[in-house]
Amino acid sequence: MTTNRNDFRKALGSVIDASGRSTSRQVSYRMQHQLIGAFTKRP
Repeated sequence: MTTNRNDFRKALGSVIDASGRSTSRQVSYRMQHQLIGAFTKRP
């Protein structure tokens, strides 16, 4: 029972970590895109 719970927690943690990484990557990509756009828009 305890090992099952630990395995479940490990799986859940890895899933949350993966989703957190993907969202942070998207946010950083969006920020980079906005920065590039701001630089290119300047005359």
